[in-house]
Amino acid sequence: MTKKNGGVLLICEKTGNFLLGERSKNIPYPNCWSIFGGGIDEGESVLEGVKRELMEESQIPSDNIRYELFEIQYDIGDPYYFYLGYCEKEYECILNDETQRYGWFNLDNLPKPLFPTLYSSLVRIF
Repeated sequence: MTKKNGGVLLICEKTGNFLLGERSKNIPYPNCWSIFGGGIDEGESVLEGVKRELMEESQIPSDNIRYELFEIQYDIGDPYYFYLGYCEKEYECILNDETQRYGWFNLDNLPKPLFPTLYSSLVRIF
């Protein structure tokens, strides 16, 4: 059975900046900057899983975030549901062991290295 994965690129509507996290050595693609997300659990919808992953990895609640499916990616194997999340402020994050740092960025100040497929997605979004 194919495993579903998903994540969200949070975009602050006031500043235009977006949230990225630097992946820790505990997960695949360590030290790459990426969106927050992960595997969807059996019995939950993709969006429920994306919201859960965001909360687990950053402690950002989904109450004031407007979600929109951007695309489904197949570049790295199993389907990856890439959501955009629109929020009113740049949240502070409390990270779990999957992420070592976070920051709010725009296309002019991208951190490196980015997750392999992220740059092309960012260019299509912005």
